[in-house]
Amino acid sequence: MHIRLFDGPDRDLLLPFVYLRPVADLFMGMMTFKDRWSLLTGAHMSVETVPYLQSEDEKDADFSVLASCLPDSVFVDAVLSLKPNEKLMHQGQMLAFHGSFHSQDLALKNYNPVVLSGSDFKLIKHSWDLFTHNGFALKQDYESLTRGAITAFASETNTLLGEQNLFIGADVDMEGVFLNTISGPIYIDDGATIMEGSMLRGPLYVGKNTVVKMGSKIYGNTSLGPEVKVGGELSNVVFFGFSNKGHDGFLGNAVIGKWCNIGAATDASNLKNDYGDVKAWSYAKKGFVDTGLQFCGLLMGDHSQCAIHTTFNTATTIGIGCNIFGNGFPRTFIPSFSRGGAQGFVENKLEKVLKTVQLMMSRRNMNLEAAYQNQIQEVFHQTTSLRK
Repeated sequence: MHIRLFDGPDRDLLLPFVYLRPVADLFMGMMTFKDRWSLLTGAHMSVETVPYLQSEDEKDADFSVLASCLPDSVFVDAVLSLKPNEKLMHQGQMLAFHGSFHSQDLALKNYNPVVLSGSDFKLIKHSWDLFTHNGFALKQDYESLTRGAITAFASETNTLLGEQNLFIGADVDMEGVFLNTISGPIYIDDGATIMEGSMLRGPLYVGKNTVVKMGSKIYGNTSLGPEVKVGGELSNVVFFGFSNKGHDGFLGNAVIGKWCNIGAATDASNLKNDYGDVKAWSYAKKGFVDTGLQFCGLLMGDHSQCAIHTTFNTATTIGIGCNIFGNGFPRTFIPSFSRGGAQGFVENKLEKVLKTVQLMMSRRNMNLEAAYQNQIQEVFHQTTSLRK
């Protein structure tokens, strides 16, 4: 069976996190959307995305699914039950269809609609939905990943509450840690290190080879992707992977892309002083929109960094390839490839960004591939007008 995941018409609402990846490769819960569908169905997976990110030819697919759908079992069954010339609909939006047409093919208008019912699926439409629905994803993924799997056991130096919801992978280094799974499961993946004095509350995912520094306080609905280093206080934060926040400071209701570095004692507000709903930048609307959320923190795109003691206002949105430093609060929308802070910004030169990318990746024994470099260059040119 072959399933293709397509970006959908609202792709720009998920920027800056889809500048350098298809929607199918967004990370939340304990895995990417593509890996989730592969695990749930056993199908061969492919993606339909924008041309500069399309890395493979689109082959014939049995089913095509909107990549930003976070499925439950009812949703998966509904997709796999579609017959030829049928499409799955919900509130006027096409979520899936049977066959290999491009998702914008006019022929799909003549497909027979099947209305989805009884499903508790989540549609990840906006960038802030990645943390808003992360608790749902964590619980769903925990059930999928632990089915039939055998956990390692925590040593007696750790303090456990609700240990029936704790899964520990191979080669995990964890001593003197407090773990509370009463409010949700905790999954600690292979090779992770949880240093002494850390306090973890589920639902929580700690990715492969990720390091949680001494005395960290990590609240529920948080996902730490692979090769992440974190310290300080985190609450409802999604780290995609290969990013660092290794020191004290607070992040809440936030999304951090890949290859980011957050300086020591950096704090990001997630609540307005008047307790009102938060507005955040929308790339699709080219302006600030009401999120409908009371809590919304930092949204930082790939390959961005900030200096020690940086302070971010509520719902600050940062593009890719940025370098933020200096005293005071920088503005709440920072376009990609910007350098500066509260005193103002200049363009962060492409050559300098690429050099930093190469240095960061080499520290993890990885190379900057030509195809990925070309994608970064493409985004630099796409975002020129936002920096003016």
